[in-house]
Amino acid sequence: MNGFTRIMMVGVGMCVVAVAASTTSSAAWHQNEFSISSTNVPILMVLNEDQLKGKWKQFKGDLKKKWGKFTDDDLLYIEGHSDKLEGKIQERYGDRRDEVKKWIDDWFEQNKTSNNIKS
Repeated sequence: MNGFTRIMMVGVGMCVVAVAASTTSSAAWHQNEFSISSTNVPILMVLNEDQLKGKWKQFKGDLKKKWGKFTDDDLLYIEGHSDKLEGKIQERYGDRRDEVKKWIDDWFEQNKTSNNIKS
């Protein structure tokens, strides 16, 4: 086998594994990262930077209501940046971060609008 064929076979194999895994467990895409949700693998937030910035004003009120450890200063610091949100989740809810991330993904799924969110 030549190098190109071997690379293509590996790529196809990885796609098959990803599809098979997504049908048996909760799979999440976070920009260019893939994670399979289970007890041993961390959950990554599904939303992207554009989604967070587009919905920030609406989202931050619900976030603070549901997860009261986020302060007004935290929300000013985060200001629609997913990396900063990720850091504050770890800081405020390290032991419950997967629960917070799941709530965030669910919130964005329930609040989708065609003009603000690109799939």
